[in-house]
Amino acid sequence: MDKTLTEQEIALLRRKLDLLLRTGQLLVESAADTHRVVLNLNRVAAYLGLPEEKLHIDVSYTMLVVNVSDGLHSFSKFQKCEKHGINMTAISEISKLSWRAIENDYSLDQYEEELERIKNKKRNYVPYVVAIGAGFACGGFCKLFGGDWMAFLFTYICSFAGFRVRARCMEFGINHYMSIAIAALISTCLAYVSSFAGLSETPYHPLLACALFIVPGVPLINFVDDMIDNYIQVGIVRAVNTVLMVCAMAFGIVIAMRLLTVEDVVIDKKFSELSMVPHDSYLVYAIAAAIAAMGFSMIFNIQRRLLWVVAVGGIIAVCTRSVSCNLKGRPLHSPTCVSARIRGIRFCTILPRLMWRKGRESSMSGIRARTYPLPCSGKR
Repeated sequence: MDKTLTEQEIALLRRKLDLLLRTGQLLVESAADTHRVVLNLNRVAAYLGLPEEKLHIDVSYTMLVVNVSDGLHSFSKFQKCEKHGINMTAISEISKLSWRAIENDYSLDQYEEELERIKNKKRNYVPYVVAIGAGFACGGFCKLFGGDWMAFLFTYICSFAGFRVRARCMEFGINHYMSIAIAALISTCLAYVSSFAGLSETPYHPLLACALFIVPGVPLINFVDDMIDNYIQVGIVRAVNTVLMVCAMAFGIVIAMRLLTVEDVVIDKKFSELSMVPHDSYLVYAIAAAIAAMGFSMIFNIQRRLLWVVAVGGIIAVCTRSVSCNLKGRPLHSPTCVSARIRGIRFCTILPRLMWRKGRESSMSGIRARTYPLPCSGKR
């Protein structure tokens, strides 16, 4: 029996592999963790009719590889992943697209059109609005650290300027890590200058929070997720990237401090006197937490309709921490305070799922029944 594939069948198979790779590329470049990338690619492969037992997917930080083979035929394609950022909306929409494609029996043209729409969709916030969000995020943390509202304002200005400087550096093609260092340098210099204004009772608190928009929180979480899920190689690369970002941030801050303060014993004394024990009312903490949470959500391109969910999650985390510390006198790093953050995170992850009207079955058994043996005769 002749099992040679025709040119039409080969072209169809290569198109399916191309769609699979383009889906994976968008996920990786939007800062999805490796487990989520693999899960979505397997679902899309099922929709495309690519047999799971004959499909091999390899995900790395800068490269995607897919191979489909049946012993007689083997086809492989590669896709580079270079433009890394954080786009939670894109990750969410791709997941929904994979389900819609299965439920509504999309053609390949329909799926490709939807994928291109997600790829080319403008971000939910224009660049200057994102910079405003970065300012509010850092300002909110300044207030949580014990600063007054004038310190909040100074932190907002410094963070806004630093965020825009980093964005412009990236536009000019400056190295990613050097852009981070320059942004940290500018933010810290402005924060130090603001301490001479004499308008704040906590003039040095902006120095603590002005560069927090650079902290690689999502890369750090993805690194931990990948290591736990046994994606060791990708996890190590993410860890190295996280360390480099932190080092670049620290380099910019240290250079600014050495250039401007040299041996400023006043600042050293003020930092040593800082206390993380709750000092404001719960209402003030709730407002600051909501502001900070929504600010970072704008940086991560979370949908506008979910901003209130993130704000409530931040309020739950911070207020639970404050209650725990007040009742038990525990420091910020105690297990009780850590659990408060976990409660907030769980709220932010569970509620959006409940808001999505269609409950999804996690089992892939019903989807696997849609796969086809090579040569693929599924979607065209």
